[in-house]
Amino acid sequence: MSSYFADSYALIEILKGNENYRSFQSENLITTEFNICEVAFAVCREYPATASHVLKTVRKMVTLQTTGDQDYCSGATMRKWASGKGKKLSTIDCVGYSVADRLSIPFLTGDREFEDLPGVEYVK
Repeated sequence: MSSYFADSYALIEILKGNENYRSFQSENLITTEFNICEVAFAVCREYPATASHVLKTVRKMVTLQTTGDQDYCSGATMRKWASGKGKKLSTIDCVGYSVADRLSIPFLTGDREFEDLPGVEYVK
């Protein structure tokens, strides 16, 4: 079983049943509370009546990784670099990418801003 850092985009696509993400459901998916928060926002907006149940499902399919100051600093540095390159990356995504790098695992996303970055498993 392989490990991947699943960003919010990937988690939502898995929840939506995107066929391109089906193979990742049996992998070890790692994420942060920040990503869970982003997923919660989307789920509560789209499915308020079942949001709590859906979020329990999300928590069962991931391993939460604790973040620390080095992840925040690396994420901030990445966001500044990306901004200078004309990329629009969120702070949460940059922190997640930094966590994936620290853990030496691929960053799983469908966000086109990450498509050409090293260490990214880009799936649409």
